[in-house]
Amino acid sequence: MARRIVADPLAVPPHVPNSAVGRVHELDGQVLLLGVNHDADTTIHHAQILGGALYRRAYYCTVLRDGRPTRLEYTENNHCCQRFNLVDGWLHERGTQATGLVGHAYARLARSRDIVDTVVERIAKDRLVFLHPPNAHCDECDNARRSVPA
Repeated sequence: MARRIVADPLAVPPHVPNSAVGRVHELDGQVLLLGVNHDADTTIHHAQILGGALYRRAYYCTVLRDGRPTRLEYTENNHCCQRFNLVDGWLHERGTQATGLVGHAYARLARSRDIVDTVVERIAKDRLVFLHPPNAHCDECDNARRSVPA
């Protein structure tokens, strides 16, 4: 299914349903995290979009359009992502993540839909669940919090 997953041009923002990570979710694919935890799991950014995370920060990327560099501006739900590691425990509680060693690396394997469903459910309870609390003094999370509409 690789061709289908990467068939679309670069999605902006990068984690929307017509992105590669969104396509894996649509096709009921799996996510293998090899040697990393969920703080490196871009599926969670996709789930934040679907779950209605409130924070959005301005970004841009440069792409070639008609052979010319073109700046694309967009907003994305971004922060330090350390609290994405909460997903590890949530999936473990549900029994929807396999873990073990692959060579010398610790591995996590879960269905994209299980990750997304779990995250969307948590965001419904707390729209800021992945942001460090203000007293943690995390600049990235504090910046994301400032973008929340009043």
